[in-house]
Amino acid sequence: MTVLDFGCGSGYFTVAIAQMVGKSGRVIAADMQEGMLQKLRHRIHKTELEKRITLHRCKENRIGLSEKVDFALAFYVIHELPNQGGFFEELESTLQRGGQVLVVEPPFHVSKSAFLETIRNAQDAGFKLDVGPKVTFNKTVILKKA
Repeated sequence: MTVLDFGCGSGYFTVAIAQMVGKSGRVIAADMQEGMLQKLRHRIHKTELEKRITLHRCKENRIGLSEKVDFALAFYVIHELPNQGGFFEELESTLQRGGQVLVVEPPFHVSKSAFLETIRNAQDAGFKLDVGPKVTFNKTVILKKA
């Protein structure tokens, strides 16, 4: 399984995901900020996770991956994107058929109407809403590639 941790920051979720996917899995930790990727590189240096985690610096307004992933996590990052529609279109083409995305947005920073707009942008890009976990006090949605 290959997982994309989009907007990974210093790798808080990346490390946990890499432990969950096991030795045969892979995590692509993607962020626009080279400093965040350097922090993650330092965290995993000379550990078994170093082989499972690929660091990827996104281009401005582009994820920029050439390979397919099975699952993507976008935690507290979608509201910062200037072109959500373009992001979801690119993400849809990056996911394997049946792939899923967990979007989690901060409750007080993102309004209900803004979150509904995010969901509309994802649906316009071809995603379907899927049943998934609620993350307490957060706005969450699971999206599935048709």
